[in-house]
Amino acid sequence: MKQYSAMRLAWQITKHEPWTFWVGWITFVVFFTLPAANGFLLGRGFDALGNGDTRAVYWYAIALMVAEAVRMAVIHFAAITWTKAWVHMQTLIRGNLLQAQMASGGPEAGQPVGSAGEAITHFREDAEDVAQLIDGIVDVSGGVLFSVIAGFVLGLADARAAAVLVLPLIGVVLVTRLLDGRIKAYRAADRTAAAAVTGLVGDVMAAATTVKVNGASGNLLDRLRVLVDRRGSTAVRDRVLDEGVMAFSHGAADIGFGLIIVVSAGAIATGSFDVGTLALFAAYLGWLSFMPRMVGRVLARRKQAAIAFDRMSVLVADNDASNTVRPRSLPLEARQRPVRPDAARPDRVPLDLFEVVDLVARYPLGRRGNGSGSAFQRGVGPVSFRAERGTFTVITGPVGSGKSTLLRAMLGLAWRAEVTGEVRWNGRPIVDRAAFLVPPNAAFLPQVPQLISDSVIDNVSLGPMERARIEEALRVAEIADDVAAMPDAGDTLIGPRGLRLSGGQRQRLATARALAHGPELIVLDDLSSAVDVETELRLWDNLAAAGLTVIAVSHRAVAFERADQVIRLR
Repeated sequence: MKQYSAMRLAWQITKHEPWTFWVGWITFVVFFTLPAANGFLLGRGFDALGNGDTRAVYWYAIALMVAEAVRMAVIHFAAITWTKAWVHMQTLIRGNLLQAQMASGGPEAGQPVGSAGEAITHFREDAEDVAQLIDGIVDVSGGVLFSVIAGFVLGLADARAAAVLVLPLIGVVLVTRLLDGRIKAYRAADRTAAAAVTGLVGDVMAAATTVKVNGASGNLLDRLRVLVDRRGSTAVRDRVLDEGVMAFSHGAADIGFGLIIVVSAGAIATGSFDVGTLALFAAYLGWLSFMPRMVGRVLARRKQAAIAFDRMSVLVADNDASNTVRPRSLPLEARQRPVRPDAARPDRVPLDLFEVVDLVARYPLGRRGNGSGSAFQRGVGPVSFRAERGTFTVITGPVGSGKSTLLRAMLGLAWRAEVTGEVRWNGRPIVDRAAFLVPPNAAFLPQVPQLISDSVIDNVSLGPMERARIEEALRVAEIADDVAAMPDAGDTLIGPRGLRLSGGQRQRLATARALAHGPELIVLDDLSSAVDVETELRLWDNLAAAGLTVIAVSHRAVAFERADQVIRLR
């Protein structure tokens, strides 16, 4: 994993919408700094009161009210502006994570997320942790400016008292440094436990029917209880440490307040502190107590943001955390026309010959014995074959022989495998297979098709598409008659993951989606697993009539009889 600085990456995020960010930052700094003017006016007012200058007292009182009104107006404007900046910062991170997950190959493609629960914690909590760091930096910058001004003014009144202000900050920095490792470890453990809980809940909701008919609700609830208890433990530990750092910072500020009183006691007793100076100290000390707390919060958030970047880096290209803050256009403002970016598709290259040359894919599993042995692996290869335009190639073999692994390696989708060998298109090696072997060049139907909770038409098109192309894809996929018999035909909602469809209908609907863009090559992973023999025979006939080049995994004789070549894996 590449080395990086959480502060540097956070700084990159601020450049996304610089105008909004800097206006929000400056207004918050002004808000935190204005109490310096208020304290000064309050001190001068008490001086005037002590001198019996009633007219000056009224003027200072009016000036103090105006200054406070300005500060309230500033915080109102700052809150609105900073909310926009907050949204932009988190959306930039989430946009980059989403793009990396949606990209099939290319410089932005990242490894697929492990589970839905893991994705939720990355997109929600991790992105928010980074934004919290930037928010804390803004508060500290305002607090630093106020402290400098207040320290100068107080130093003119009592230099020793002003010097004491530094002691609480030193204590907070030292304690936070000592807790560095625990802050990171506790936050990482809590995020992992949260992902496990949300992942199980998501899986149970998606397979609710299976859980019910198998009477597995009790066992799943027991498992959920274990995960929730574990999450509760990690959350409490993380929160207690976080609040402990905040409490120490608050206590350090109070101690600093007491030290200032002790240092200044002699001056107060001798009367060298006039009433105006005493009012000035009283006005400033309340605000100065925030500074150690702000510093402690930022130091803790920096550790937590580092963990967040570590976790998010596994979702983006090259496991490089800097890709989470890559500049990107995000039309979020009302004045900007919301547009959906076009999918980055390659140009169509007509296929004459598709070749696989000595393709090998290996997944590392671990080490034999007690860990001292050599690594053992599973996978497939070497495999070589040729498929000319319009031919039908069948790949078969026993369970575990590597059929699905071969297809994924061929298409550049075996993310965690070590892949060697070449795949050629018209005699030329494909450098980035995941980026090139997508529509309109190729389409892939995995063994378990993924459908969305939407209409039949939207599941096929996944975006704007001519109705005629959709209907033709449904016809070739042998599901047009089924769709016509549905209550709302193509507009029928199919439910979560196609719950309202049979297994064969789901398989054929996903096949129609693969065919909709008219690919040069279509790759099917065990299409026959959920359709009857007669339907499969008609489907192979339709694909042949369409002139498509087909590579398919199958175990049925009807596919072997139609095939131009059969590749058997042992």
